[in-house]
Amino acid sequence: MGTIRKSELEMVRPMKSGGMAKLTYALTPERQPVVVRELLPQFALRPIVRFRFVRGMRLREQVCPHPNIVCPYTRRVLRLRPYEIIEYINAVNLRDLVMNDYEKAQLHAMDILRGVAEALAHIHSKGLVHLDVKSENILVGTNPEDEDATVVKLTDFDLCRKLGNHGGHLRSGTASYMAPEQLVTGKVSCTNDIFAFGVMAYYLVTRRMPFSGESISEVRKQQVSRKHEVKQPKKHVPDISPKLNKIIMGCLEKDPNKRLPSMVYLAQELRRV
Repeated sequence: MGTIRKSELEMVRPMKSGGMAKLTYALTPERQPVVVRELLPQFALRPIVRFRFVRGMRLREQVCPHPNIVCPYTRRVLRLRPYEIIEYINAVNLRDLVMNDYEKAQLHAMDILRGVAEALAHIHSKGLVHLDVKSENILVGTNPEDEDATVVKLTDFDLCRKLGNHGGHLRSGTASYMAPEQLVTGKVSCTNDIFAFGVMAYYLVTRRMPFSGESISEVRKQQVSRKHEVKQPKKHVPDISPKLNKIIMGCLEKDPNKRLPSMVYLAQELRRV
């Protein structure tokens, strides 16, 4: 698979695309399903966007293989448009799952949370921060060889960054998942992913976002204000595990120094729920 080219694939149908990429469901000569993820043509001549896309492909390679990350087979550039061939997962994204089948989402909630935590702990161990943890970037499916096993995969590395000794700065991202310190100063670190994980987990278990309003600016004010307190998940879901309620609230601490200390710690705590 590592040497396969786009020209060798049978392009079957377009898939739901977003951001800067076009996704196409395709088949290899051996009839193995894959996904072709390529930069949209309108971004081909925008150097900064192309750089970010290529960097994301390269960083995805650095963290794979991993059972909870959508992994690549190859990456190339064709007519100024970089593309990667990645594994196909028969799954839906977490946002759609919660919206359309909340009961099923709750049934698999702990598998989903543990899988995403393991993926992020692995990414952080490589000196990287994902910076786009959100329900749309988490795929949830069923293992074809074991219908009782849940497949959980994190994807989309376009905002992923390698952190040096002094961290970094980036204001791009999905605002409703961004940590207060990133919204205010642009400062990024692994604690940003922990906050975003908390937002995702809150949405998964309650079907609500922890910060909401009639406008993006209103949501941002809630995120950065130390006076605004997030309503605990147990207020919406009384039968939630007290430990899981505490974990989610620990991720959503607005002061990064008070947040749960690491994704490794978070993954360990989730195994005990």
